[in-house]
Amino acid sequence: MPVEITDADEISRCIVYDRAFDHSLHVDEFLWRFENTQSDGASHESGVLRRLAPDAEDVHRIGCGIAANQNERKNNPPPGQGRRYYCGFRTASYASLPTTGNGYYITITNVPENGEESHVDVALTVTVEGKNAKAVRRTDAGIALAEQFGPPAAHRCDCDVGDDQHPFALWGPECLVSGLRDRWPDLVLEIPSNDDGELDDQQGNLLP
Repeated sequence: MPVEITDADEISRCIVYDRAFDHSLHVDEFLWRFENTQSDGASHESGVLRRLAPDAEDVHRIGCGIAANQNERKNNPPPGQGRRYYCGFRTASYASLPTTGNGYYITITNVPENGEESHVDVALTVTVEGKNAKAVRRTDAGIALAEQFGPPAAHRCDCDVGDDQHPFALWGPECLVSGLRDRWPDLVLEIPSNDDGELDDQQGNLLP
């Protein structure tokens, strides 16, 4: 059953490689990538309503499922280029999100999907004409949204343990924040291996 999103709510956005990355770095420009316009005239992306998924592990489970579904649609490519990896999430208050801009508006609703009651549909409608103008507005809207989202909460899925092509294996967990240094110059993500082969984030949480 959908619920009404209020100013007291928080929305999380999952970070999936390579879609949310510019080469080896996660960047704001690619946190929200509005692309194909659908039959309703809007471009759609997804978020997680934290009221219905309150724990970090809830979001990590959802994110791992997103990457797994995307890989399944791509016939499960082997490790490396072309494979999707969930790397964590970022969170913003709903009240902070800019839903109108120059030549566009954004509608954010709770629309359960694939059995996830917390799924949020983020629909961007561009109101200007012209291919280039529309592309600029899609980029502007994505950046405006991303700038309200806080630092990443890192995670590595069970299915990715031991994968030497995972972004954390290639570039370390700093790949999540190195592209955002202007906002959090002192933020460090440390995810060293522990004796059980698990990962430990900067807050002491075990990440599989």
